[in-house]
Amino acid sequence: MRLATILIFLLLILIAFAFFPIGNPSSSVFYISLLFIAVALALSSSPPKLAKSPSFLLLTPKKKELPSLLGWSALALVASSILTAALSLILSYFGLLDTAIVQSKMLSLSLPALIVAFTLAPLGEEMLFRGYLFRKIADKTKSYLAAALLSSLIFAAFHLSYSSVAELIVAFFIGLLFCYFTRRTASLVPAIAAHASFNFLSIFFAVWFA
Repeated sequence: MRLATILIFLLLILIAFAFFPIGNPSSSVFYISLLFIAVALALSSSPPKLAKSPSFLLLTPKKKELPSLLGWSALALVASSILTAALSLILSYFGLLDTAIVQSKMLSLSLPALIVAFTLAPLGEEMLFRGYLFRKIADKTKSYLAAALLSSLIFAAFHLSYSSVAELIVAFFIGLLFCYFTRRTASLVPAIAAHASFNFLSIFFAVWFA
C-alpha cells in the first residue's frame, strides 16, 4: 500500500509538470483538487494508518452494493439537475441568475483543466466535504441536519472565487442534497458519481452553447 501510494504520488507529479505548469491560471483546478484529496485522507486517517482513510470516507463499497449504488447515483444526478433548474428559475425571477460569470471562467480553462473539473475535482470535493467534514461534524454535534448545513455552507464558501451569487446558492443546496444521499446510502459513491456527471454536463452545455 505504501509503495503504491508513493508511485501514484510520483505519477501525479509528472502529470502536474506536463499538463498543469505552475503559474498557469488553469492549473489551480488540478492543484486544489489534489489538496482536497490529500487533506481528506490525512484528516480521516489514524496515524500512521493511512490505509483506513478510504473506509472512513465511505469509498470502499462491497461488490453486491454496486448495482444499488449506481441506481442511487442516477437518482442523485436527476435530483441535482431538477434542483438546479428550480433554483435557476427562482434566481432568474429575482434577477440573481448571474451564471454568465461562471460560464466565462469555465471557458477560460484549458482542456486538461476541464477534464479535471469533472473527474478529480468532484472526487476531491466529495471526499473532503461529504466524506470527511459532513460525517465529522455529525459525530461531534450528534445532528446530521447541523452537519449538512455547516458542511454545505463551507462547501459553498469555496465557490466564492466565481464571484457569482447564483453559484454560491446552488452550491449550498447541492451540498445539502449530496449530504442526504451520502447519509441515505452510507456511501460516497452516489455523491461522487452525480457530482462528476453534473459537472460534465455543465461543461458540455457551456462549451456547446458558447
